[in-house]
Amino acid sequence: MNNITIEKWLEFSKKQRMIESNLESGLAKSDLSLNEFYVLYALNFEDDKKLRLQDLQKHVGLSQSAMSRLVTRLESKDFGAIERSICKNDKRGIYIHLTTTGENILSDASKIVTRILKEIF
Repeated sequence: MNNITIEKWLEFSKKQRMIESNLESGLAKSDLSLNEFYVLYALNFEDDKKLRLQDLQKHVGLSQSAMSRLVTRLESKDFGAIERSICKNDKRGIYIHLTTTGENILSDASKIVTRILKEIF
């Protein structure tokens, strides 16, 4: 077994956890989690600012139940960052749309993320 390779992996993993922790702390000021930021970010780069729920789940890497809770929170009337709609071609499919409110939240959060990442890198 190559201990240098393992040590490099552990060092990389530690740095990644530190960066994610800093991002979570910074985003908490916007009442947004890092995964919620990832959802808004992924939706923002789609032409029509929407994705099927299952595709969005793959982008963020969450379980179905965790994604469902996250979407419910972002969709709530207190937050209003996203909206759901039924897929016209497949009634079982659900689309998640980024709202104007979501775009504004993402814009503010992106400034925080960019500042933190510039400090680190």
